[in-house]
Amino acid sequence: MIETLHENPWLSLQTVRAPERGINGYVFSHEARCQGRIVAVLPYADTPTGRRYLVRCEVTPCWSLDPQLSAITGGYEGGDIEDDAVREVLEEAGYDIARDDLISLGQSYASKSADTVYSLFAVNVTGKEQGEASGDGSRLEAEGSTTWLHFAEVCRVRDPQVSVMVMRLSAIDEPQP
Repeated sequence: MIETLHENPWLSLQTVRAPERGINGYVFSHEARCQGRIVAVLPYADTPTGRRYLVRCEVTPCWSLDPQLSAITGGYEGGDIEDDAVREVLEEAGYDIARDDLISLGQSYASKSADTVYSLFAVNVTGKEQGEASGDGSRLEAEGSTTWLHFAEVCRVRDPQVSVMVMRLSAIDEPQP
């Protein structure tokens, strides 16, 4: 049985009780703002010096009040998740891409304390023009930026979705020299 302990428009805390299975009070979060679904996208480009990956640099208050490197992400807004991915790449990275440009990397969870499902994508932006990131109107997103990283650098990003996307992309599309 699942019971809601607290909720607001963004998040709810829920607890699972199933004593017959040894579960009595497992607490987890549910992101109500996006129906528990988030999209994450990893733009990349093949350059003469190797593959580079584009990540965000922005304040994520639960991690730090200083800018941190993270994935390009956004909440599910209904409809096809691919449309959310296309929108987020334009809002956060300034690339105008099409759904057909997306490479599906499957789904993942971020932790065992949240039921949020991440739909993961990559997009090859080699040769594409990077425009102005349009943003979503929020202050933290407007103050953020993007940065290109080589493989060794991107592997040190603390956001686990970045590592999952890099690993899954490399499993299906080996970087070019």
